[in-house]
Formats: sequence, structure tokens, C-alpha cells
Amino acid sequence: MRNVRQHGSVLLIVLAVITLLAFAVATTVLTTSQHNQALANRAGLLRARGMAERGLAVAAHPIVSAVDPLLEFHSKDGAEGYRAIMTTEESRLNINMLLNDPNIPRLEQIFQNFRLPPGTAQGLVAALMDWTDQDAVKRRPDSAEALDYKQMGFPSRPFNRRFRSIQEIDMVVGIEKLNAAYPGWRRIFSVYGSGQLDVNEASAEVITFVTGANPAMVQRLVQRRDGRDGIRHTGDDQPITTPQEAMQMLGLPQNHPAASLLIIQGQTLRIESIGWHGDHAIGLAVLTQKKAAPMQILFREEFTPRR
Repeated sequence: MRNVRQHGSVLLIVLAVITLLAFAVATTVLTTSQHNQALANRAGLLRARGMAERGLAVAAHPIVSAVDPLLEFHSKDGAEGYRAIMTTEESRLNINMLLNDPNIPRLEQIFQNFRLPPGTAQGLVAALMDWTDQDAVKRRPDSAEALDYKQMGFPSRPFNRRFRSIQEIDMVVGIEKLNAAYPGWRRIFSVYGSGQLDVNEASAEVITFVTGANPAMVQRLVQRRDGRDGIRHTGDDQPITTPQEAMQMLGLPQNHPAASLLIIQGQTLRIESIGWHGDHAIGLAVLTQKKAAPMQILFREEFTPRR
């Protein structure tokens, strides 16, 4: 009877050891599989980034134009490639360039086009002016200065310099009213560019809000500009040739306040390149001045593309 018990105990110990060994093997296999998958993902992302960098390099070449077929590449098996787009940063408005006394009415009107009441638009422009001017004490009406921000629990605000990113605008008092009126306002503005709007590159949304034109008239301009295929930078494009032509197509008088904001070709080149490898994709964007030699990068960012 004693021997039977000993054999039973030994059997239990052996089974326990086998179970532990099986668990260890399974854990090792799982860990190895996860490690290999992580390495494969990293390799795929590195290859996708390399493709995106390749697209940037092609687009940055001085003889490459926005309609050049070299801006798109697919490998023979379709496993990887890149697609680069050349546009201008003047497809949006540099808000820093609008924050001066002559342009105050224009920026207030743009905010009103976002359906902000006139008084709210004036107060928001005042807050933006006080954020960017050199004075940290004298406060414009319906605005805020250093003491006001301190009382709100932000002792280091305002920065009293130009905005360096669109994200900084979110720290300005009163911006929540703009967020409520039109959450997509960030697509309209930039902190780079000349402060004028390139009507040959701007979207219908941007043109509508900047000019206040009837959306149907804006759509007519965009359809003519982009050609029958509706795609910019293709052979059937019919670019706008003068700001006056743009105003006429928008149904606005030539002395309209928005007329001074329109140009037909921006000088701040924006290149966006999306590279992919398998299921991995990475987007890279850079800004540089056109015709600048050597090329100077003003801004660079990585983004997650939609495929």
C-alpha cells in the first residue's frame, strides 16, 4: 500500500513537471512568434518609410513638376510603392499674417463665415492679437492678457510671439467658441505661407470660408480649375490665371475685401509623400520655399495616411 502511494506521488510530480514544461514551451513559442511579428512589423514600417522618403526626394528635384509621372511608383508585384503630391502651403491661410491692424476686418469676417456672431468674432480676434503682440499688460476689449491667464491658472500665458503651430491656438481664451461653431477651422489655417490664398490649390471648403462666396459658385470654379476628371495636377486642368478671374467666377465684385487675399500661385511648396510596403504605410510632409537654392526645410512632419 505504501509503495502504491509513493508511485502515485511520483506520478503526480511527473505530471506536474510535464505540465510546467508544456507551459514553458508554449510560452516560448508564443514569445518567439510575437518577437518575430514585431521584427516583421518594424521591417515593414522601415521599408514603407524608405518609400516615402524616396517620394519626397523625387518631388524635391527642381525639374519635377506637380504633374510628373515620377511622383507615383509601384513595384512590379505591387507590394510597395509611393505617391507624392506637390501643392502650396498657400492653399491655406497663414493666420500670423492676418493678425495685424489692416487685416483685422478680414479675419473677423472669416470667423463670421464660420457662423460666429460679430461680437464673438471681434473678441476672438482681439484675444489672438493679445496672444501674439509684444505687450503682456495692455488688454484689448473682450480679450485676455497675462494677469487674466494667471487668474485662470495659466501663469506662463500668453506667449507674446507668433504662433508656431496650429495646436498653440487651442490655448487662446475663447477658442472653444470657434470649436463649437465650426470644428473644422484648423483645415483653413496654417502658420506658414505668405498669408494669401492660392485659388489653384485651395479646397472648395477653404475658398468658401475665406471669401464668403456662394458654395455653388465656388464649386463651379473648382470644377473648371480641376478639369473634367475632377483631379488636380492632371492634363485637363484649366488653372485660374488671375485673381480678378477668380473673383468673377465666384460672383464677387473686384473691390470685395477678400480680393486682396487671393493669388494664383503660392511660393511655399508643400510635398506630401505616402510610402507603403505590404499593409504598412507612412506619410511624410515637408515645406520649403520654391526656387530657393539650396532647398531649406521650413517644416517636416510624419502623419498616418488613409489608404
